[in-house]
Amino acid sequence: IAGPRVLEHVVDVVLYMEGERQQSYRLLRSIKNRYGASDEVGVFAMGDDGLSAVLNPSELFLSERSATTGTSSAVTVTLEGTRPLLLEVQGLCSPTHAGAPPVRVAGGIKMDRLSLIL
Repeated sequence: IAGPRVLEHVVDVVLYMEGERQQSYRLLRSIKNRYGASDEVGVFAMGDDGLSAVLNPSELFLSERSATTGTSSAVTVTLEGTRPLLLEVQGLCSPTHAGAPPVRVAGGIKMDRLSLIL
């Protein structure tokens, strides 16, 4: 049966390059690897001479974090493939009006998982 992924069944390795056009960083994600791990992620920076590997992506993700950041900000560890990454998580809050119950909205996480954390 032919489909959009029919070529993936024929080849040994499938890699996806992810990233935004306006950003200089790209993720190279291994989806299929017949000869090794298929859950690896590489972080690359686009420069004038092409792509170069980012040796410490956690430092990149935390580079804009100030030491005086207090409330509503925390550093967490997430696992991308087999690579642990340090990320900053920010919580933005606003007061409710007229006694309405608070509405919780999260980007990038399912609501049932968020309710377990809270």
